[in-house]
Amino acid sequence: MYELKIMDAKQFRSVINMNDVITSVEKAYYLYSTGKAGLFPVIVHDFEQGKNDMDIKSGHLEGAGFYGLKILGFNQENPKSGRAALSGLIVIMDIKTQQPIGIVDASLVTFMRTGAAGAIGAKHLARKDAKTASIVGAGTQGRAQLMGLSLALPHLKTVHFFDINHDAAKKIAAEEQPNYPQLSLHGHGMEQIECVLSQTDVLVTCTPSRRSYIKNEWIRPGTHINAIGADMTGKQELEPLLVSRAEVFTDSIVQSIAKGECQWAYSGKMLEQENITEIGNIVAGIKKGRTSKEAVTVFDATGIALQDLITAKLALDKSGDHCSIIQMN
Repeated sequence: MYELKIMDAKQFRSVINMNDVITSVEKAYYLYSTGKAGLFPVIVHDFEQGKNDMDIKSGHLEGAGFYGLKILGFNQENPKSGRAALSGLIVIMDIKTQQPIGIVDASLVTFMRTGAAGAIGAKHLARKDAKTASIVGAGTQGRAQLMGLSLALPHLKTVHFFDINHDAAKKIAAEEQPNYPQLSLHGHGMEQIECVLSQTDVLVTCTPSRRSYIKNEWIRPGTHINAIGADMTGKQELEPLLVSRAEVFTDSIVQSIAKGECQWAYSGKMLEQENITEIGNIVAGIKKGRTSKEAVTVFDATGIALQDLITAKLALDKSGDHCSIIQMN
């Protein structure tokens, strides 16, 4: 007999904050790049490309004693009927006993661990004096990226939001402004992005685009880019020439060249695998981050299961009475 913990999003939110998640995801990157954690093959299926799909990501954190999986579904039409576009579950298993530890609602975990990934990329790769950021994508993940950047960049003063829907960009800036009184938030249409990027220190792209929309010539020396959106084969946000020009970092080299932003520069023979550095090696102190203030750096955050698993496990460990418990035979 054992106890199985079950946490919904509200219970998760009551015990976990973004600083917790940043610390946990850094640990996951460290364990992965030092051989103490690993990933299993990702399963992806498009029921209707770009509109209705699923993926299953799994892995182990042997160095932390557990493994598990996340199953996530996306339906573009769900919001029209009051349902979340993205939803799923995370299952955590104990390596020693081979018994389930718990099940956690995946939606808020996905939101926070991706925001944490952006924070870690900025923390280790952006210039320390970065004051201005631009976030492309005014959806839920844009909010997560703002949350992460606000914690990672101590000198941040101004954040610009961009979206193909100008009103959405203005709305997210207005709605989030009261939560960040220390920052000046602005919303723009995409027609203004070239001008604003000439003054941007940190750029975050978090859209579902399948063709590049950030041009190499728009990016000034010293800029750091968190490329968040490309997490499946065929997705793209940056011109391959921009990626080939940059000092490139990622969460997983294998994933980055297969389905991350690097897939295009790599397949076009503009980027070699040995020129990509896993950020876990930066966290571990094995390798260095940016080489100069003038360097353009790119963090290709493809999203690895270990981020979800370690965040869910932390929530289960901290849950106390903030979860449901089922007695299993």
